[in-house]
Amino acid sequence: MASVTFEKVRKVYDNHHLAVDGVSFTVGDGELMVLVGPSGCGKSTTLRMLAGLESVTDGSIRIDDLVVNDIPSKDRDVAMVFQNYALYPHMTVFNNMAFGLKLRKYSKAEIKQRVGQAAEILGITDILDRKPKQLSGGQQQRVAVGRAIVRKPKVFLFDEPLSNLDAKLRVQMRTELARLHRELNATMVYVTHDQTEAMTLGDRIVVMNEGVIQQIDDPVTLYKCPKNRFVAGFIGSPGMNFVNGSLEVLDGIIRFVSRKRDMHLRIPLKSTAVQDGSPVILGFRPENIKLTSNTHDHSAGGILEAEVIFEEHLGAESYVYGKTPSTTFMARMAGTSDLGIGALLQFELDLHHIHLFDAKTGETVSAETVGNRNSLDY
Repeated sequence: MASVTFEKVRKVYDNHHLAVDGVSFTVGDGELMVLVGPSGCGKSTTLRMLAGLESVTDGSIRIDDLVVNDIPSKDRDVAMVFQNYALYPHMTVFNNMAFGLKLRKYSKAEIKQRVGQAAEILGITDILDRKPKQLSGGQQQRVAVGRAIVRKPKVFLFDEPLSNLDAKLRVQMRTELARLHRELNATMVYVTHDQTEAMTLGDRIVVMNEGVIQQIDDPVTLYKCPKNRFVAGFIGSPGMNFVNGSLEVLDGIIRFVSRKRDMHLRIPLKSTAVQDGSPVILGFRPENIKLTSNTHDHSAGGILEAEVIFEEHLGAESYVYGKTPSTTFMARMAGTSDLGIGALLQFELDLHHIHLFDAKTGETVSAETVGNRNSLDY
């Protein structure tokens, strides 16, 4: 296996479109690194530059200590699994998996041994004589992965390999790919737009938007400590709720006040770190707000009154949508809810799990940065 290093890599197309803007990160030997972000964020372009399918405009890409910018794709010792699998329809599964080895003049005995070993790992030994049209989507995906495994490359590259599968099969194949990574102890770079896929597979995750890296961290850190509003909103399912407002300081107590002043939430920050009137965005996840019978003064804590406008029943849990003059939010509840559309209810926020973001830059603010007028005021 090998490490992979991107150093200030840029990609600009002929039409002057900047697709990737100075990305830098390192994939450790044996690590599964996931690149995630919305369509057009530059993640697939980044992967294709590593594969040698796209040229690098600026910066360098290294596999171990070797700069591979100008090395042809076939000589980089990487193997790629594409979104559409790209299997040869006229070849059997065995020949699809063996084709690359035949081109490299491996002996028949070596080819048979490698294909057999990969087929056993993937559980496809019983379909080696079939052709792609006789296979299910999951079986075709396994064959495409097997074709990469037999090459024993330094780096495995995956470009949204599960996007063509149905929801149930995607869950199954995520488990299979995670197991495969553990067994092979392989260096893998995996691209997806599905944040659930990223969270369940990645040792670390690179979150990208508009060609720029927003944050690189392990899944738990991304979820608990997002560096900006984009990461907070993209990571987590369902997504984070956001409310526009400002921080107000009165008698040493800090409150978040929504723009329409219907939400007054006490914030557990030191008043010495806050500039009165600082415009911020409050963020909270659906699991951090719940129904309550508490009817005490709303300004004393995380209590807010909202009208129920919709309920989604998923069996083990429900999503309840509440509406206030300032915002519409979602609350995740255990079991099946039956609150009634139009009901006016009390909800309580867990104020120890809220997030604050700079209203201008979107960056996360904390006790150390809230009130820095250079960053928080327009």
